[in-house]
Amino acid sequence: MRYVISGYEICDVGYESKGWLRDVVMRYVIMVLKAITSEESKLQEVMIGLAAHVFKFMTTEASSIVFERAGIEVAELASVLVQILKKHKYPATKTPRIRRFVIELAIWMMRDKETNVQIFKGLGMEKELESVTDTTSEIENFNVFSGTVGLSRHITTIHSLVETAMKLLKDK
Repeated sequence: MRYVISGYEICDVGYESKGWLRDVVMRYVIMVLKAITSEESKLQEVMIGLAAHVFKFMTTEASSIVFERAGIEVAELASVLVQILKKHKYPATKTPRIRRFVIELAIWMMRDKETNVQIFKGLGMEKELESVTDTTSEIENFNVFSGTVGLSRHITTIHSLVETAMKLLKDK
């Protein structure tokens, strides 16, 4: 069954009730966006990762509604993402996945709307992605950790993500 938020299909669910789930999803996605633009460090890393995964299940129309209700412009979020890459020139042990999550979210944004590609180009995303390529650490390829030791690898390497993002920036 497809689930609908404000008339827009967003994801598959098995539960029949529409009202409560729509409200909960909308409320939490708005909180996630606000946290990305206002928090720092670990919480920001987690929220960016969550957004990168949640938005994959939303249509362009539904994501536009979320941005509008959160009071956040797409360009503002894009700017925050580029600033995070500038701030995190090198992988940090406190937030080892932040650069990966930023790139995943940027890829989704660029695939979602062609205008977002131009926004990222204008913000200098290409330069920051080149920097990530030059400074990638093995720790960024893990998704499960015991302390600072990586235990489980991501299927997609950070280099592959950078390559995908660069291709999107160059193709459009």
